[in-house]
Amino acid sequence: MNIKILLSIFLLFVAIPQAGAQPVNADGLTTTLQGFGSLSPDQKQMVLSTYGVDTSQGFPVAKIIAWVIFGGIGTIAFIYGKKMQSFKPMLIGIGLIAYPYFVNSTLWLYVVGVGLTSLLYVWRD
Repeated sequence: MNIKILLSIFLLFVAIPQAGAQPVNADGLTTTLQGFGSLSPDQKQMVLSTYGVDTSQGFPVAKIIAWVIFGGIGTIAFIYGKKMQSFKPMLIGIGLIAYPYFVNSTLWLYVVGVGLTSLLYVWRD
């Protein structure tokens, strides 16, 4: 799975360490985590920009959906190609997994993903 997706999900839904948070005892383990939602907008932007997420136009939910969909298709295609010892699905699978790192526009993210997925269908054995 794409590391950007995992990091974004972690930051949005789990928590980040926050100085001054009240300790919470969970099974003998003391943690000092405070939810991402309780941060100010400036703090959220600072955290997200630290990890390379552009927040100037809002959080890129459409990009995350594309990363998950096409990364999943690419992973399945790669595993299928490896099991069947077929170079074509493996190559397209690697392409589907890797291309989101090089495409910044949401529109082109979907265009390239649909194109590679279509190529996977057309170029099958």
